[in-house]
Amino acid sequence: MSDCFSSTVREPTLCEEGTIMHITVQFLGQARQLSPSDRTVVEAAEGASVDDLVPTLLSEACDRLRTVLAEENRLRRSVMAILRDETIDPSRNGLLRDGDEISLLPPMSGG
Repeated sequence: MSDCFSSTVREPTLCEEGTIMHITVQFLGQARQLSPSDRTVVEAAEGASVDDLVPTLLSEACDRLRTVLAEENRLRRSVMAILRDETIDPSRNGLLRDGDEISLLPPMSGG
């Protein structure tokens, strides 16, 4: 499945808006099964929301992982986003800090 997602870690950089944060995204459940790694690191501008990470995150993801996690470049409402042991609203700005880890858990299915 290595063609499904590539993971890179970059050195901190600066942009006009401020410092670039490095956020670790951990995949759980079905998302983990579709990704060759259980986590990846993405860059985000200071003050970004989880939804702001989605286009970057999905730019390197396979179609199946995109379908499971997102719609219209935002997390699906059914995907649970967990930050610092709490479920969060992925559209809320200002929650993320440099070095944070977000866990993404798509809904379970089957029976």
